[in-house]
Amino acid sequence: MATQTNMPVWGGILDSCPGLLCCVINLRGILVYATHGYKAVASRLFGHKCEEGNNYPPLATEVDSGIHEILTAACLGSNNAIEISDNGRVWELTASPLRLEGQGIAGVVLRITPKVQSDAARNSMPPVVIQSSPEILNTVPFRAGVTDIRGFFLAVNKFLASSVRTELVGRNIVELVTPENNSDLTNIIIRRSGTAECVMPDILPAENFYPSGIAPYLDDELNNLHEDEDDDEIDVLRHVRLYATPCEWNGADAVMITFEDVTDSLRTHEQLRRLLTVDRSTGILNRFGIEHMITRRMHETANDGSNLSLTVIRIDNFRIMSEALGYAAASGIVRKFARMMKKFLAERTDSKDISLGRWSDDEFVILSTVTGASTVSTVNELRAKSSDVVISAGTAELSEGSYMSVSEFFGAAYDAVTEAVKSGGNTTVQARDSLTS
Repeated sequence: MATQTNMPVWGGILDSCPGLLCCVINLRGILVYATHGYKAVASRLFGHKCEEGNNYPPLATEVDSGIHEILTAACLGSNNAIEISDNGRVWELTASPLRLEGQGIAGVVLRITPKVQSDAARNSMPPVVIQSSPEILNTVPFRAGVTDIRGFFLAVNKFLASSVRTELVGRNIVELVTPENNSDLTNIIIRRSGTAECVMPDILPAENFYPSGIAPYLDDELNNLHEDEDDDEIDVLRHVRLYATPCEWNGADAVMITFEDVTDSLRTHEQLRRLLTVDRSTGILNRFGIEHMITRRMHETANDGSNLSLTVIRIDNFRIMSEALGYAAASGIVRKFARMMKKFLAERTDSKDISLGRWSDDEFVILSTVTGASTVSTVNELRAKSSDVVISAGTAELSEGSYMSVSEFFGAAYDAVTEAVKSGGNTTVQARDSLTS
């Protein structure tokens, strides 16, 4: 192992090569020596102080995490590199195992080179075969493990072992995680590189996760929404991002896998999405959300030829209620109507086939995959059940070539509901069709 007593030796050797940008790090992650050139370049590129005798590098940025990964892989006998871009110039940071006579791997040499020099430098590095120790993985400050090229765990570090409810060594990683977005985890293991988004039920929340300051605010805002659905899977399962890095284990090809718990960041993203697309007062889609849904459904209908109908519902007596009861009381009646409408539609149709949104104070939109005639029948039933409010409705059905844009499709239904109101209200009009009462 490279120790403090080796420092003068490394200084004499490394500084004897003008222009060499490198440093030596022992297996405990301590910086043993850094050339003057490395200190200068590392300070500019990464903001590192390069203080000999201290842990190196700090784990403060995404680049630092990448450096830790290639350092760990080098401790396991593999040469790895990452590229750093600096004002248009590309540098390569290469981690190579440092093998001392009679001691095997005693540390890592970290070298910075311009990209044009890196290929020849990497090819000159001799292969190293060593007996690997699981303790090496414990120098990694995040969850990590090593698998063979079939995906079976050979070793895990203490951070990963303490956060998983089951024994990992000897088990295949594909038995423990469920890849998302059709990512092929098996090929990532075979290639020994890449990333995969996965769900991992048996992993505990990351202890070192610090939620953003916006999360409590989002929780408070979401508590104001009147939603009846069960919690999304994102709230009850742990989502992890896996990073695969080539390494060697006892002389054989292996893969170092690091686990990043991204559940909380995904949950924050989901909360922001809900706040952007959900009406706070009623808990259904807001205007932005229903517009997005119309656009998506129109695209799907154009591709698969399915039915799509759009209905605009207007509360005829909203203004009268506001003047007689006050705006707050009238809004309470509208919220009650929205909940009733949501429940009624859920009982009548598959939730995947229908979307409900609030367009304005007194207007709602229903988007359904049923035919226009069925929609009219459903809306008339809904109108009959609405004891507190009087509603008019206009429906439009999307057929091949009928409406070329969202504005045309919505405009047809809006014109129909306007015609229903002008005719005296409390009725339903189908676009380009006769009045139905």
